[in-house]
Amino acid sequence: MKEYKVIILDLDGTLSDSGIGITKCVQYALKKLNIIEEDLEKLKHFVGPPLKDELMKTYGCSEEQAKQGVEFYRERYTPIGIYETEIYPGTEEMLEMLKGNGKYIALATSKPLPMAEEVLKYLKIYSYFDKVMGAELKGPRQSKVDVLEALFDEMPDSITKKQCIMIGDTCFDIDGANTVGIDSIGVDYGFGDKDEMLAHGAKAIAYSATELCNMLLK
Repeated sequence: MKEYKVIILDLDGTLSDSGIGITKCVQYALKKLNIIEEDLEKLKHFVGPPLKDELMKTYGCSEEQAKQGVEFYRERYTPIGIYETEIYPGTEEMLEMLKGNGKYIALATSKPLPMAEEVLKYLKIYSYFDKVMGAELKGPRQSKVDVLEALFDEMPDSITKKQCIMIGDTCFDIDGANTVGIDSIGVDYGFGDKDEMLAHGAKAIAYSATELCNMLLK
């Protein structure tokens, strides 16, 4: 694998195991929309893609209902769900190694930016990042592509896309990287499917943060 100067990381399912917090908040929002789902496992596909889109796709919500669902989700997520997360083993050590080897480290997540920053601070890894980019709470920047394009707008002009690689756990990350024209690696310890990520063009699959670190420092 070629050497990359800029490492762009997804958050949920890549740096942190946030499944419980996210699925419980989706369950809470669905209940307020009069949709009952007792099995949290059936809600894991909500980790990664924009929440509004997934509510419309999965439950046939209108755009207005889905927007209301997002507000309900945040009622629980902001005070409680945001902290129902833990860092994957070896992740902080990986970030420390990447930073020590002169890598530019960025975050690109579909989670709203203020919430993403709060999670990084809660996990005590915020200081490793040169740039953090997330979705807007109410603005048009929502998809992974939107977030990546905004990230490139704010990174130094000296950085080229050939120097960048996207790391994520779902096809949304791989597809986003493809759309903006950068390479990608999938991680198998998150919420996506490794075979799907490879089929969508991921250059490789990492099975742990330690293995990912070794790939990026070869």
